[in-house]
Amino acid sequence: MTNEEKSDYYHSLLLKHDRLDGKVADIKSEAAGRDLNDEQNKQLNNLEDQKAQVVAEAHRLFDHY
Repeated sequence: MTNEEKSDYYHSLLLKHDRLDGKVADIKSEAAGRDLNDEQNKQLNNLEDQKAQVVAEAHRLFDHY
């Protein structure tokens, strides 16, 4: 993979992470200071797992340098 391809891929990972962060913020704003219900907690955990996968993928991208 060329440096330009890595750069493009990294940029797409950042965008994906930002979208996931936005979804997390939306769920938390729905709760509006109240405790999250079970479904919201499940969604948040899923989103956090997805964010961790994106970060791991970004790390793998730079491990090959």
